[in-house]
Amino acid sequence: MPETGMRRTGHPITLADGTPTRTREATPADLGPVQALHHRCSPGSRAMRYHAGTPGLSAAGWRLLCDPERGTTLVTTTAQRTDRIIAMTNVMRTTRQGVGEFAVLIEDAWQSKGLGTALTAHAADVARRDGHHTLTAAVAVANVPMLHVLETLDAPPARATGPVLDIEIPL
Repeated sequence: MPETGMRRTGHPITLADGTPTRTREATPADLGPVQALHHRCSPGSRAMRYHAGTPGLSAAGWRLLCDPERGTTLVTTTAQRTDRIIAMTNVMRTTRQGVGEFAVLIEDAWQSKGLGTALTAHAADVARRDGHHTLTAAVAVANVPMLHVLETLDAPPARATGPVLDIEIPL
């Protein structure tokens, strides 16, 4: 992506309570704030995102998520505290041409404010920009809030693979 637009200025999202946020593409330098995000998230929130008790990301894992050849990772901050990441969104390439894998982690204190819905819509735009025609997401059956969020993208009925639903959303 050229050094204009979202990378430099960020994508603004205003939450339901009026709080302004900014979402931008992640860089390797964001590892510390992303690790802090993981530590502020409850084990339940991290389990919903990773389907395991993942406490955080390793430096090597973060480098992979920041590699533009592998996809796009976004980080979200409030407009006032750009040093504190409150959400991380991934739109990663898969082995299937035109299919991107979507995932999001939102700090517990920032959930239920409309951020997940806004980030999902923005991720769909990023996926289209990156040449994807479909987003796929593996969502825990118990993650009812994310299932409702994905309905905003007109997600078709999902197929269950145990405790996880595999959802494919045509863009």
